[in-house]
Amino acid sequence: MVETTPTKTKTKTKTTIAAMIVIATIIALPLAANKVAFAAGAPTSTSVQREDILLITTEVSDKAMKDQIGNFTGSPVNYAANLTQSQDIGNLWIFKNGVKGPGFMGFQASVVDSIPGDPHYTPLWKVSLVEWKTTGRTTPTILGSDDAIAQATSKGQITITPTKVVVNCPILQWGGNKDNTIPAGHI
Repeated sequence: MVETTPTKTKTKTKTTIAAMIVIATIIALPLAANKVAFAAGAPTSTSVQREDILLITTEVSDKAMKDQIGNFTGSPVNYAANLTQSQDIGNLWIFKNGVKGPGFMGFQASVVDSIPGDPHYTPLWKVSLVEWKTTGRTTPTILGSDDAIAQATSKGQITITPTKVVVNCPILQWGGNKDNTIPAGHI
């Protein structure tokens, strides 16, 4: 339900926690009663609500990804292999190609499936890589929700590669959803 794609990157290092702080622009699309999807990037329709979020990445379960995130943000991230053993893990989709943008790999913002206030929210996200198929007549667009990702997958427009990587990336500040079932807030 929540997507995060950084539009601005700021780094902050403390002596107690090495962390990445990212300010991201998100798009909120109502999915169902009391559910909202968030994605970073430019709005794709007039029913889209654009909000800013602030999140922090403190740990990742993969050593290579730890280094990639650290290099991307200029701030170290901790390696924590045991993140994959958590009971509550959400979904985070990172785009490997498609619409250029502020995302981790230089394309559209990542998409997550919940925000604080959603009963299924968790700060732990299992990473899946999204890749637009470049053959045929597929034209990449911004995918702003888990439903849009599922729809593009079923149409054969994208390929999703699940990974075993889990990131601890709590959302610290967020805009509310369009129907006000989840209010704007901060931690």
